[in-house]
Amino acid sequence: MSNLAIEVKQLSKSFGKHAVLCAVDMAVPTGSFFAVLGPNGAGKTTLLRCLMGMIRPDSAFGHVLGAPLGPGYPPLALKARVGYVPQMPSLYERMTAGELIAMCRGLHARWDDRVVKRYLDLFGLPGDKMYRHMSAGMRSQLALTLVMGSKPDLLVLDEPTLGLDPLNRHQYLQVLLADTMEGGQTVIISSHDLYQIERLADQVMILREGRVVTAGALDDLKLAEKRVRVAGEVTEAALLAVPGVRRVLREHHGWMLHARGEGDVLREAVSRVPGVTGVQVFDQSLEEIFLSYVT
Repeated sequence: MSNLAIEVKQLSKSFGKHAVLCAVDMAVPTGSFFAVLGPNGAGKTTLLRCLMGMIRPDSAFGHVLGAPLGPGYPPLALKARVGYVPQMPSLYERMTAGELIAMCRGLHARWDDRVVKRYLDLFGLPGDKMYRHMSAGMRSQLALTLVMGSKPDLLVLDEPTLGLDPLNRHQYLQVLLADTMEGGQTVIISSHDLYQIERLADQVMILREGRVVTAGALDDLKLAEKRVRVAGEVTEAALLAVPGVRRVLREHHGWMLHARGEGDVLREAVSRVPGVTGVQVFDQSLEEIFLSYVT
């Protein structure tokens, strides 16, 4: 049995002549907290909607929770196992939180009122408040409450903390991480909050213009990605020829390299380039790695 909750290969999607996703490969381990990152317009939301079956890709093969992509996707049995929180949750405006909960209770065989009550209490959501009168942050919190009440095996979250202040955003993500780890659920989250994602995710994928530029375990990515500051009279071409160097930027008194590799190995390789007089190697945060790929 595969240990991957999702395995997708060569997923592509265009709208008219505009290619939004180009041959995307994606492997999401079961029980992982998987972050899909990218600038606006990178294709994150389209990718998540393709996985949900809300948009039909032009081409793709693979599976989501064992259900193969293709004709008839997604089957009804899969829909019952997946929870989705979009960027801007849209529920019945004239219904209260309590009425929405009652409606969802009747739609999900695995509904758990204890989970719902705990989230309502945690977020301080009043059951008698109409959805139309809720702030954007309260709507996000209610959407997560409804999703968690259905006890899904897979959660797909598209910028779920929009509208939340920093304290509530931290609380939202921390309780989500704790509960999904305890329940063994798989989470796919798209977010621009790189600081929080670095603290939560164990797997990341970065998209740029619809293509995957890097993906894998976050710890491995942070271990491999380095910034290398170089002093001396040396050419850009000579630095690009060093194994592992993928980008070279001119600085006032030298060069800054973005490279993949072990720090000591990179330092030695760059030091051997004729004209180099000094080398410094730095680890990078997720935000620094992200910017190095998308800017």
